Amino acid sequence: MEHSIINKLDVLAPNYSAKQLNRSKRIIAKVNLLKRKLLQGYELSIFQKRGNGINTLIQKTGRLNDLSGVFVISSSTGEPLILGSSKKVLAEIQKLTRGRRIKDKEALEKVALHYGFANYKMAKELLLAMTVNWLEVTDKTFRLMLKRAMMSNVKIVL
Repeated sequence: MEHSIINKLDVLAPNYSAKQLNRSKRIIAKVNLLKRKLLQGYELSIFQKRGNGINTLIQKTGRLNDLSGVFVISSSTGEPLILGSSKKVLAEIQKLTRGRRIKDKEALEKVALHYGFANYKMAKELLLAMTVNWLEVTDKTFRLMLKRAMMSNVKIVL
């Protein structure tokens, strides 16, 4: 597993400096941590409920503020399904589950097609049984590299 991630990063930047090599080792550690965290995620139903604003979500998830990072939505069987990154992860997950923006509807249509349904409204119902987890990653380039390293493990990338 570690070798495949390093090989992918070598394709991106074959001549690593010492700083970049250290960063790739941190990415491997973060990917492994995120995979372990997927089994104990938060239910997406709390993000979809009306009346649950960002402050309520911050309290329910035990955060002090909305964070920047990478998130993975997993099916009820634990299979990683959706990968995304954002400057404000909790707000992005909430917008995705509510499905009002065009890009959210497109992502929900992909989820519906993955499960054999025709429209995005059914995917909103499917999301109620799914879980989400995230890692806080403040550095934009590190967030992008972590997202790229996780792409092979998920079905849909936002």
